[in-house]
Amino acid sequence: MRRFATGSLAFLSLTGTILVLPVYAAPLPEAHPVETSIAEVALGSVVDPVGDAVVGIDGEVLPDGLDGRDGPAAAPSPSGSSAPAPSTPAPTASAPATTGPSESESTATPEPGTSAPTTPAAPTTSSAPAPSTTPAPSAAPSSSEEPTDEDVVVSGDEVPGVPALTVSQPSTEPFSSVGVTWQADSEITDVVAQIRVKRPSGRWSGWTTLEADDAEQVAPPGSADAVVRAGTAPYWTDDARGIEVVVQGARGDVPEDVRVALIDPGESAADSAPAVASAAQDQANAAVAMPPIVSRAAWGADPNLMQWTPQYAPTIKAATIHHTADSNNYSAEQVPAIMRSIYAYHSQTRDWGDIGYNVIVDKFGRIFEGRAGGLASTVIGAHAGGFNTNTFGVSMLGNYDLVGVPQATINAIADVIAWKFSLYNVDPAGSTVLTSAGGGTSRYAAGQQVALPTIFGHRDVGSTACPGKYGYVKLPEIRAGVIARSGAEPFVRGLYQDMMGRAPDTVGLQGWVSTLAATNGDRRAVVRGFSYSYEYRLLAIRQAYQTVFNREVDPGGISTWMRALQNGSLRIDQLGPVLMTSAEFYLRGGSSDAGFVDNIYRAALGRPVDPSEVGLWAWVRQTMGPGAVIDGVWGSFEASMRRVNKDYTYYLGRPASVAEQRAWAPALQAKGDEAVREEIIISWEYFVRSRVRFP
Repeated sequence: MRRFATGSLAFLSLTGTILVLPVYAAPLPEAHPVETSIAEVALGSVVDPVGDAVVGIDGEVLPDGLDGRDGPAAAPSPSGSSAPAPSTPAPTASAPATTGPSESESTATPEPGTSAPTTPAAPTTSSAPAPSTTPAPSAAPSSSEEPTDEDVVVSGDEVPGVPALTVSQPSTEPFSSVGVTWQADSEITDVVAQIRVKRPSGRWSGWTTLEADDAEQVAPPGSADAVVRAGTAPYWTDDARGIEVVVQGARGDVPEDVRVALIDPGESAADSAPAVASAAQDQANAAVAMPPIVSRAAWGADPNLMQWTPQYAPTIKAATIHHTADSNNYSAEQVPAIMRSIYAYHSQTRDWGDIGYNVIVDKFGRIFEGRAGGLASTVIGAHAGGFNTNTFGVSMLGNYDLVGVPQATINAIADVIAWKFSLYNVDPAGSTVLTSAGGGTSRYAAGQQVALPTIFGHRDVGSTACPGKYGYVKLPEIRAGVIARSGAEPFVRGLYQDMMGRAPDTVGLQGWVSTLAATNGDRRAVVRGFSYSYEYRLLAIRQAYQTVFNREVDPGGISTWMRALQNGSLRIDQLGPVLMTSAEFYLRGGSSDAGFVDNIYRAALGRPVDPSEVGLWAWVRQTMGPGAVIDGVWGSFEASMRRVNKDYTYYLGRPASVAEQRAWAPALQAKGDEAVREEIIISWEYFVRSRVRFP
């Protein structure tokens, strides 16, 4: 190649001819389903350890588990294992700095108090597409000898005086993700698993703590024995060839049937550049554009893993924000493999039949399709125990209890929620009522109705810290982003047209859109900003003069009424009735009681006065003054219903139903027209109509 290049340059220098060679771009690798495998290591329990599992307390071995202790054995709970609370905690080794498996590493030599079996065997690897209710057998014990203190795995960060179920398998088949599961038991809480992995280089990673994942605690669909498994979230370790695990319960309880899942997500050449889904089929009826989303096919989802028939809710009412509690140390090229590991763990190990989240957003701002059944659909996920129906589960890939959320992630979440909400007319600044389905991890009992913001965190409904302390504080920013994308500009354009009678100027439009975002979508604050403006009040004064006197307001009238509006002695909706008490209005009626009353009827009720009613109102005017007549007619229930209907027609483009008129009329009588008008303008119906009027 070097010789060819040299010759070509010589030719160009002699001839002076520019030679253009064709350049062919290599096609991107084609995505295809990637086979994922899971090996399960069975540990049993602290009462009955199995396989390579070893039980210890403060680094001291219990050869036969808790039943082998000197003295009476602790009585296990109905489905879990329990140890008596220690009277004096034994000292533990100093805790190393907490790091993830991909961070600081130690040598292959076990730390003090940690010894690997002499001849470990790799866990049996079973193909994930053929799940079994029985875990794959773990490696056989290294020898028939009883374990010693050196066989107890010690992280240095154990709960003192509490039994630990441990295992060391320093030689396994390759894996890249780890999860720990156990038989669910409502009496056993605060289960914590610590893991570290062995690199291909032979070095051990630092220890990482995995806490129980509150996502979905129900029996899997079609499960014959209805056994519910709890567990941690899957944790991305990157390429690993060995595993050590310590499982404890903060109260001394460790559940039954503990298993460690070692997940190999497979490889695909397409992982480096996953394609995004086409928006064509999922864009119908959307007022907000669908963002680019990496489809299941693009990240290599194996359809053979899916053991669940999609189910659908009547509609979408809210979005639930999560984090995967996974590693934050991943590259863009690794994310498709991480998606496959989550998919395999959720569908097979947790027995949910599919990935639990509807979408997952990585730290680079890319959105990945999760649950099968249609991105634009109401498919029910498995992401928030008791609150999966009618919600859209969005999870951030990473642990945001440890680090801040990247701006790219926040922006992408706002993009996808704004699009999803636009399909189902969900108000991102509003609230909704959801009915809990209950479950072991739900904060609310089955059947309980709960009022929630339409964008809420997992911790709002479940016993969890999800989406992490740094993730949860970003909910207002996410909500504001969704609002801004959902039609903030059309809404402001609508206000200018309907309240000011003109198109917005550039500065005003940008200013009010920014205000809407800065106030977390507070439409009331923006509407009041318009209502209190000099321009709006001047327009209201002029309209009142035209309606009542059929003329323009004079400068003196502007000064008088503007001052009254500013000091709060008069409301805008009171201006018209006050003007009707004037001599000028009486003069318009021919200076007669009959003409005066008829004009009021036409203005307030839209119909002429019945001759039989003139006498009564004439007597009221003569004895109590014109204000009493106006209060009686203008303030009547009939007139109030009529004004409600008029506002509906003007702002919402439709008449109010009789029920709506009757519902709003008392509020109008008590608080005034402006208060009811404000409620109509800040409604989600008005907001959505603005998007249609000003696309």
